Amino acid sequence: MCLMKLQAFLQRMLRRFISNTQSDPEDTTDASEAPRCRFPLDDDSSDALTLPDGRKLGYAQYGLLTGKPIFYLHGLPGARTEAACFEDLARELGARIIAADRPGIGWSSPHAGRSLLDHPKDLEELANHLKLDKYGVLGISGGGPYALACAASLPPEKLKAVSIICGLGPPDIGMKGACWANWLGFTLGYRYFPMATAWYLKRQLAANLDLSDEKRYQKLRKEVFKSKSMPEKDREIMKDESTLRLFLRTSRQSFSQGSDAAVQDGRLMCMDFGFRVEDIRPDLPVQLWYGKQDVAVPLNHGVQIAARLGGRAALRVVDETHLSIWANYGEDALRELVRSI
Repeated sequence: MCLMKLQAFLQRMLRRFISNTQSDPEDTTDASEAPRCRFPLDDDSSDALTLPDGRKLGYAQYGLLTGKPIFYLHGLPGARTEAACFEDLARELGARIIAADRPGIGWSSPHAGRSLLDHPKDLEELANHLKLDKYGVLGISGGGPYALACAASLPPEKLKAVSIICGLGPPDIGMKGACWANWLGFTLGYRYFPMATAWYLKRQLAANLDLSDEKRYQKLRKEVFKSKSMPEKDREIMKDESTLRLFLRTSRQSFSQGSDAAVQDGRLMCMDFGFRVEDIRPDLPVQLWYGKQDVAVPLNHGVQIAARLGGRAALRVVDETHLSIWANYGEDALRELVRSI
């Protein structure tokens, strides 16, 4: 009975959130100008690897193919194309960004019953396919748990450094300080109410793939400008046309096979990781970047991860939000990774 009441409460809250953020159905914005984006939006850099079990692993490469290899672990929801934002910066710093779709996302096959530690195994297969003898890992937001899984399980002779930007930590850290949607999703939704969470995700504009990309862009642009819940720094970043178009390109990849993979992804982040952060090898350089104003992934996640690593990690705390820390400190994080490989 308690679970039924809780589920009903969850659905009421989701409906209220959607009604408060609904786009104006009438689109009066002039869309006559050709789309402009400083990030690559095509699939020229994408490919797929057939894994030993027959699944496909979609991936994309950005920056210099002769640069220092860095596996980019995308957010939730996210996809390989998210890493296109680092194209020019990676070229400048001499980095080769390799971003893989997680199972059921983009070009990657679903993987029923997988664990958090299964994805590093897929990345190891990709590293062998690309003949990489050493590499680093960069996990952002929802890529944080997978970056920790890589730190715990990838071969020490190959994995040289890990950097996490505003990444989620183990679920026992909790979501105190998060916005209500993330608190609800990561505390209850993904783990206990996957069907309600899938329903919520499907109602989001980013997941509405029936609309053209231009229509989605115009509607999302209106939402961003009208939003009262988004932190000001994040809203300013999302007002940028290139950022908005890349977000929509990535969301199309993220939900191209439906919302089940995103729900599975979130559920794994809310369950026992299958390893202890404390047991990550002590000689591995780990950089942690977290924002004081982040209401998507609270600062306490970075503080707790650093504490569990026993002082072996370098924790950088800056006065930024969830998106602004990518924009303003992504270069520093990437530069330190390149230096460590």
